[in-house]
Formats: sequence, C-alpha cells, structure tokens
Amino acid sequence: MQKVIGIIGGIAPPSTIDYYQKIISGFQEKGKTRQYPSILINSIDMTQMLEFVAKKDYDALVDYISREIQKLKDAGADFAAIASNTPHIVFEQLRKESVLPLISIVEATLAHAKKLGCKKLGLFGTKSTMQSGFYQAGFSKEGIEIITPPLESQNYIHDKYMDEFVKGIFLEETKDAFIDIVHQMIKQNNIEGLILGGTELPFMLEKSDFENFALLNTTEIHVDSILEYAMNNNNHGMK
Repeated sequence: MQKVIGIIGGIAPPSTIDYYQKIISGFQEKGKTRQYPSILINSIDMTQMLEFVAKKDYDALVDYISREIQKLKDAGADFAAIASNTPHIVFEQLRKESVLPLISIVEATLAHAKKLGCKKLGLFGTKSTMQSGFYQAGFSKEGIEIITPPLESQNYIHDKYMDEFVKGIFLEETKDAFIDIVHQMIKQNNIEGLILGGTELPFMLEKSDFENFALLNTTEIHVDSILEYAMNNNNHGMK
C-alpha cells in the first residue's frame, strides 16, 4: 500500500502548490496510473517560523516544527517532508525529535549532485540558507564545494526572495539581475552549476536560461525523493 505523504507547507504558499502538483503528476507518471496519491498538507505560519530563524532561536524552531509534524502524524501521515529549504537549518535536530520519518531536501540534492558529477556549485536562497552552512557541511563531506555569492548579492537575493517571491511576484528585471549574478560566479568562481536553494527560485530561473550549466531544482529533486519513499513498500524508515 502506498504511504500517506505528509507535507509541512506554507513556507511559502507558491512552492507548496508546486510540491502538490509535482507529487501528483510524478506519482501518476512513475506508477503509470490515473490514481492519485494520499497527501496531507499542514500549512504553517511562515512569519512565526522566520522569526525563530532571524533570532537564531533554533530550539524554539525545532519545537514549533515538531508540533506541526505531530499534527501530520495524528492525521494519518506515514512520513513527512518540509517543503522549504530554510527550515533544514535544524533538520538533524528535527530528525531526532520527529514522530515521523523525514525526507531531507539537502540529502536528496546531494545525491543528485553526485550523480551529475559536480564538484563546485553555487548556492542561492534566503540569507539563512546561504550563510548557515547546512548545505556546505553535507556537500563538503562528499568533496563538493559550495560557493555563495558576494554579501551584497546575497542581500539582494534575500530581499527579492522575501519581498517578491514568497508573495508570488516574479519580475523579469529580477530574473535578469539573478542571471547576471550567476554569470559573475561562473566567471569568478568557475561554478559548474547552481543549487536553487529556495523552493520559489525555480519560478525565476530555468535550465533554458543557461548553456552547459547544471541547475539543481531542489523542489523537483525533493519530490522525486518523496515519491521514491512513498512508493517503495520495502522502505523501513529514514529516522
């Protein structure tokens, strides 16, 4: 029997919708079926979550998300995934506290990067995602270097993320500026690809925007990992 998928969503709404649609289409494609997967979505308060992150009150963040995961379990979910990169700053603590097995967006992206053979990747996301080191720590163990943009560019990316992307606003001028930052990093740092370490970023940057360059869409990668777990009856947990 297919497992019931639990999603911690709402961080932000546009990407949660994207997760929902991708899980359904991926399930039908992989299973060669017209059936639909069982999905429970707990849309949490993004403002509350970001306040914990801004204050670096990580214990409170773990407690908050753990309680929301408990709601998914109470509703019947068999495992859970957080539809956002930023909360993965406390993923290892969450995994210890969680009442459900959790699927990591970072671990899934690392596995994908290894398949591609990448050794040096850029990283875009919120400032917390770019600066907190949770991508860097996991990838460095596998010999993959993570490069973040200069601080001024990080601030620009973060501001656009919070002021536009989480509100579902995607402007062509912002896209052009992001592409310019990528090209600067290719020139200065010789990056082979870019991790879209924010689940709204795929609405802004696409593979067709670049030539001979790996664009790692963390939403697509995460969804593939979620579906693999949901559809594998022999999987005994990831805690």
